[in-house]
Amino acid sequence: MRMQRLKKTLPLLMVALLSACANFKHPGAAKAVDAGKPAGDEAAITQKEDETLLPKAELTPEILYGVVAGEIAAQRGSVGASAVTYLELARQTRDPRLAQRAAEFSMFAGLLKETSEALTLWMELAPDSVPAREQLFITLLRAGKLAESKPLIEALLQKEPERAPAIFVQLARLTSRQSDKQAAYELVKQFAARYPDLAEARFALLAVAAEAGDQATMNREFDRLAQIAPAWDLPVAWQVDRLRREQPEQAIDFLQRELARRPNAGLELKLAKPRLLVGAKRFAEARQAFDQLLPGNPNNPDLLYASGLMAYQMRDLPAAERHLRQALAAGHPEANFIRYTLGQIAEERQDVGAAKGWYEMVGAGPQFLPAQGRLAVMEAGDGKLDLALARLAPLGGNDQEKITLALLQSQLAREAKQPGKAHDLLSKALLRMPKAPELLYERALVSDTLGNVGNAERDLRQVLKEKPGDAQALNALGYTLTNRTSRHQEALGYIEKALKSEPDNPTILDSLGWAQYKLGRLDAALKTLQKAYALLPDPELAAHLGEVLWKLGKKDEALTVWNKALEASPDHDVLRETMRRLGAH
Repeated sequence: MRMQRLKKTLPLLMVALLSACANFKHPGAAKAVDAGKPAGDEAAITQKEDETLLPKAELTPEILYGVVAGEIAAQRGSVGASAVTYLELARQTRDPRLAQRAAEFSMFAGLLKETSEALTLWMELAPDSVPAREQLFITLLRAGKLAESKPLIEALLQKEPERAPAIFVQLARLTSRQSDKQAAYELVKQFAARYPDLAEARFALLAVAAEAGDQATMNREFDRLAQIAPAWDLPVAWQVDRLRREQPEQAIDFLQRELARRPNAGLELKLAKPRLLVGAKRFAEARQAFDQLLPGNPNNPDLLYASGLMAYQMRDLPAAERHLRQALAAGHPEANFIRYTLGQIAEERQDVGAAKGWYEMVGAGPQFLPAQGRLAVMEAGDGKLDLALARLAPLGGNDQEKITLALLQSQLAREAKQPGKAHDLLSKALLRMPKAPELLYERALVSDTLGNVGNAERDLRQVLKEKPGDAQALNALGYTLTNRTSRHQEALGYIEKALKSEPDNPTILDSLGWAQYKLGRLDAALKTLQKAYALLPDPELAAHLGEVLWKLGKKDEALTVWNKALEASPDHDVLRETMRRLGAH
């Protein structure tokens, strides 16, 4: 088959899947640590130490230099070095403030060993410091040392019982890091038993039960949470996130069950259901689920955006346009993507003026070049090729963008029946990027159209130098030599090599059948081309298959193939030329 040309395609729109589970809290959990934050994001420790208990250390030049050096290093990004410096200073001076600073830098740098050492020293120097004790138990949990953290947790719960919610949320967050799952389960059960009506304790217990594989306890605790904290979404979101990775259908079923008994669940949790349905490719259900949320949240930009994209996915263009316009008016951050999509919708409605208006409004960002490309395509379609090319000429901020634009310019020139201009544009681009395989391949296609087989062969061989064994280039070279020269046996070798890489590629099978035909192997050619045409009923493949049938004396079958192809592509050049050459009409 002749070298494949670029096609004008619209990008597939997909709605994002379930967002990260974060920021879900119930009214009674105001003091709970946000379970969606990464381990290093705990709030900075600001509790002031009792200055009467601080050591009376002289501020020596060495200490001053160490503090200044540590702070400067941190500002320049060397936080780990700052942590080490402060830890050494704290050991020398026995000052808890320096130990605290060492702990903060160590946590930020992700240095578990240094963090543990700094926090242990801080606790030793300031035994009544609650922040030191809390941060140390979190660090031990992160390191998988639940048993070592037990006395710290005990002391915290006794000294500041109001911090129990935050402590249990941390236990829930970090149970997966424990190596001895059963021991962790027993320990958390002991703590949770003291707080039968505390939602965070039930969450910690079900989290550790999940790690231990105790589904019955998980079910029981979710039932309990639905009673005592029906407005707290975090445990449900946590379980949905666990299930969706490996058991997406179970995640959907679980979420539907929980939402049914949690009428006051937050919008983000409710949105998780249609997002899961999108991930499962159950688009009609997903769209219905999004739309069901709209009456209660008519001005929510995220919901309007999702509903609009799902309507577009389902080809309901009026609803898609309506919702996306509303999302834009509501201030959705993806304004340029919405404008670009509205431009596509207008194009599909054949409202060229509206489409141009939307594309012109697309500003800087990922959609800017595609929008400019669509404007250029429409200008070229109106016969304004020079204007279209001038629009594209100054664009492109990097080599890949410039390659994409050069290919589009070539495509527009070819479709305007100006292959010479296309060749010039590609040659100009290749002066800047002489080894770009995409440009070389495209110029080979144009050279073939111009009848310059030597230039086409040269460019394709250069592509193969840059991309050895590339199936598309091998096939193109084989087809060019088959179609334009008498070097049919050599051509067959390239095509067969391409076919080894992609044995079911219909375009390569077409090239193989065409080479077999040129070599006089009509029966083999017929079998190969029939297989190719069954995989891809393309008009050019129909032309080749029909010609072989015609040569075999099966003219009625050939006419049937050709006439069917003509119904779909009445102006196809290769098909028309084949029929004229063989006297079929």
